[in-house]
Amino acid sequence: MSAPLFVGIDVGSSATKCVVLNDTRALVGHHVVTSGFDYVEAAETALQHSLLQAEGVKKDVAYCVSTGYGRERVAWADGHVTEITCHARGAKEWYPEVRGIIDIGGQDTKVIRLSEEGRMVDYRMNAKCAAGTGTFLESTAHKLGLSLGELDGLAMESKAHAVVNSYCTVFAGTEVIERIKEGQRLDDIAMGLFRSIASRVAEMLAVRDGALAATGGVAAHCGALIRALEEVLETQVWLPPMPQHAGAYGAALLAAETNVAERSSARHVADR
Repeated sequence: MSAPLFVGIDVGSSATKCVVLNDTRALVGHHVVTSGFDYVEAAETALQHSLLQAEGVKKDVAYCVSTGYGRERVAWADGHVTEITCHARGAKEWYPEVRGIIDIGGQDTKVIRLSEEGRMVDYRMNAKCAAGTGTFLESTAHKLGLSLGELDGLAMESKAHAVVNSYCTVFAGTEVIERIKEGQRLDDIAMGLFRSIASRVAEMLAVRDGALAATGGVAAHCGALIRALEEVLETQVWLPPMPQHAGAYGAALLAAETNVAERSSARHVADR
């Protein structure tokens, strides 16, 4: 009989991530795909690629936890947990001392605060519009004829302290065009966009009482975001080994822990 595997699947609005852990909780498989219009297919594809890497098959999965925007669509998962809980669990595993987690996704931005024991004590979410999210950056980059990666590359070349004042995607686009007309360097404008997001995060961080870590796809792909956050928050911001997979990793850890707890409970009942 194959050793049990534990799976976490994070179905986000933009990307679906999967992480597979073995029975020692070592990471043995992971994958990311575009979520597209079919969350069920995206979850299945991410799982199959991750299992292939882990040298396992679906019947080896002892427990699966799904999270993220489309977590309820993973009907075969054993449990559904919010992305806030999963990102907190994943970041805490990588950095036991972390007290604040900044998760900037495609559709929303979350700031999570943990106690010294690692319990979530507070969180704030910006989900009313695209302001301060990956969509904000991608939309503005598109108006400039750039990919998000190209925008990040330009921003990292900036030497001036430029700030795009608008948080709104529509108004920011207009402001960028005006700055280009005024002759401002494109690399400085690009960095100003990342500073705009960092300023938004600073407003959401009501309490700053410890180490900070950044998770999510934007953190994974944009070094300029980490630079802007550290500059605006005036502190180091840790970047985990797999920031885009933080939610899936946390979900996989919770899957392993829940499985152990349920088996222990079943043994206790059987012994009575």
